[in-house]
Amino acid sequence: LRELVIARSRVRTYAKGQLLSIEGSPPKGLFAVLEGQVHVVATLASGDEALIHVAEPGFWLGEFGVLAGTPTLATFVAHSKVRALFFPKNQFDHIVDEEPRYFRYFAHLVFERYAALLRAFVEVQEVTPDVRLRRRLSAMAQLQQSVRASAGPVTLGLTQAELSRMIGVSRQTLNGLLNGLQQQGLIELGFRKITVIDPSRVGEVM
Repeated sequence: LRELVIARSRVRTYAKGQLLSIEGSPPKGLFAVLEGQVHVVATLASGDEALIHVAEPGFWLGEFGVLAGTPTLATFVAHSKVRALFFPKNQFDHIVDEEPRYFRYFAHLVFERYAALLRAFVEVQEVTPDVRLRRRLSAMAQLQQSVRASAGPVTLGLTQAELSRMIGVSRQTLNGLLNGLQQQGLIELGFRKITVIDPSRVGEVM
């Protein structure tokens, strides 16, 4: 399946600020980030945009629209120069028509994101900013571990401004929370990056 996807895809390059896909548009295909960062944003009822995720190399985008055949749920915008593997929807359709059992492997992407979305919804409703932060860092770091098939510390290419938008707190509040986690030895702060020392441990809530 991996060989089929690569053979039927093509590499695209996007400049910073360029859109890969727009919320509400017909699904064009799947995108796999190869280099750079892609912001996943959704429009709120107020008209403002909410930052849902910062996709780094190894992350797939656009799976829901392609599998469900419905309009894209979010906008994907290059936050830096980006290289992405683009797998067109018509090629996806050809592959699963030829071998229906392959559909379930693509479906795992949707199941994974649904579970993460459900956890995020519950956290926003019931938990404190500190717990939201720890669980978000843990989830993002563990996702990177699964993509890279490796254990150990994970460096996330996130700014504090981006992370504050993702968990719904001010930058001042976030800075205090991050410093607390660093003092506990759970993370290391760097320029435009956060290293999660132990993804499982940072997500533990006492």
